[in-house]
Amino acid sequence: MCSGRGSQAVGKMRKSLWILALLLVVALAAPNVWADSFDASFTCASSCSSVPTDPFITFPSPNIPISFFGQSFSITLDGSDNPTDSFTWNVVTSGSNWYFQINDLNNGKSDAGAWFSCGGGSAPWGSGDVVFDHATAPEPYSGALLLLGLGVVFAVRKFMPRGLPQAC
Repeated sequence: MCSGRGSQAVGKMRKSLWILALLLVVALAAPNVWADSFDASFTCASSCSSVPTDPFITFPSPNIPISFFGQSFSITLDGSDNPTDSFTWNVVTSGSNWYFQINDLNNGKSDAGAWFSCGGGSAPWGSGDVVFDHATAPEPYSGALLLLGLGVVFAVRKFMPRGLPQAC
């Protein structure tokens, strides 16, 4: 006659495996988007009509969404531009049109946004620096991961059946 003890251990094992599977899915699905992200910080060096936004971007060849002087547009930097290079920004006007430009001082390349009409005779002005700082990445502490792994090992050992269940 069987006591049913083996089936209880198997039930506990299945429950703990579901918990471990859930933890594994959560760990793998955790976002790691910021691992290679940079924060684009625009500063004003001369009197500026406005200062561009500072979005998060990724290298190489980042596409930078910019809001400036009431307009939204994107500038894609050259593939040879590095986040550690020295960058400046400025506004270029030609007649009744203007565009926003980012210059890489290390390789001499300039990347520009779309042309816009000045509208009402007013054109934006200004220039400044652009700095790409590493964005803080939410990475787990190694010690916490080690403790989590040890906890999983001990939990599995505790609920693991001591022997093979006997057939009834």
